[in-house]
Amino acid sequence: MIQEWLKKSESIPRKHGLYRMEAILEALGNPERELKSIHIAGTNGKGSTAAMITAFAKAHGLRVGTFTSPHMDSIRERIQLDGVPLEEEPFWQAASVVREVERCLFEEWGAFNYFEILTAMMFVVFQQEAVDLAIIEVGIGGLLDNTNVGHPLVSVITTIGLDHQDLLGSTLEEITAQKAGIIKSGQQVVVGPVSCECMDVIRGVASEKGATVQAFGEDFFLIEESYQDSSLTIPLNQLALQGAFQKENATVAIRAFRAWMEVTGRSAQAEFIEAALRVVSWPGRMEVLQDTPLVMIDGAHNLPAIERLVQNMTASKAKKQTLLFSALTRKDSQQMLARLQEALPDVNIILTSFHPSRGLSISRSDVEAYLDSPKVSYEESFEEVIDRFASSKDNESELWVTGSLYFIAEVRHWWKNRKPKEE
Repeated sequence: MIQEWLKKSESIPRKHGLYRMEAILEALGNPERELKSIHIAGTNGKGSTAAMITAFAKAHGLRVGTFTSPHMDSIRERIQLDGVPLEEEPFWQAASVVREVERCLFEEWGAFNYFEILTAMMFVVFQQEAVDLAIIEVGIGGLLDNTNVGHPLVSVITTIGLDHQDLLGSTLEEITAQKAGIIKSGQQVVVGPVSCECMDVIRGVASEKGATVQAFGEDFFLIEESYQDSSLTIPLNQLALQGAFQKENATVAIRAFRAWMEVTGRSAQAEFIEAALRVVSWPGRMEVLQDTPLVMIDGAHNLPAIERLVQNMTASKAKKQTLLFSALTRKDSQQMLARLQEALPDVNIILTSFHPSRGLSISRSDVEAYLDSPKVSYEESFEEVIDRFASSKDNESELWVTGSLYFIAEVRHWWKNRKPKEE
């Protein structure tokens, strides 16, 4: 029954604003106030950065809680302890606690939505588990996101690009202002590679709040595949996460972790960080499903992520590449497709559909205009496309699967249960 309640909450519209979340947390005894957290916003790189900071904390013997979205296989992945999804029993116990609060507040606030419930559950679990460090990823934006409560010790802004313009604004400056909304008074703010215009907005907000900015390329650096700051150099050439952009994410993650350790009176050890970088994983982002022929999945779900995907595909030495793409209809899939066509003229692009639990996948009618190109086609079943390619003997070809993270999650789930074709 509690499972049905949570499932039903997915249909309740997401309400942007903190007044509801603050009321929920007050009814729970304000668990967020007891956490020493790192809050992460950004257009891309949030999840990878959170995964790396989690690995660093574990390597230093710290108890760490991590909150991310969306999930790949199980909803319990969104709330992790020491990098492991929360077990069934404590997950649903936390859900029951939040449901009881909903009953008490229902007359005033109505039913809680999916994101309010999960955020409240996260705070309850992390308080109960007395985590040393809570790593909290923003859902959308920052200023009005449900996670923007309490007073994190460190805030992180990974990257800034055009995404969710319907909610965050149509310009980079407007989007930056939303993401900079997570900045709190007196805290450390670690900023990844962003444009000068975006940095000006961030510095303006930080100045108003009395926060200290540590900027990529000014206070810490990525030089010759190594993280560098005034007192530390850490090689990144053994980073387990694939993609050149992950070295940028690693650089931001190291600086954020060091800042948090300094604020809490601890010292980060280079050898522990290096060891963590060698083993960290983040599913669905530049993840190899099969080596020969290569099947690579990457949740490039917006234009900035598409640009990074293009860079990685272009760097490949494969003689033939095929790209399988799907997205939610509400996303800017038309712009993403246009960019892929322009940047990868020699790549065969196959458009497909999937079955998301929320929203609608693109269909043939949505992409009809692109099918005039000899390099673009549509196939209803992504399973058949991947199966056909993975079972082939063409070891000089690559299949890249990309688009919505919900699409990537569906692909991963299917792949895990796939029965390879008989030879």
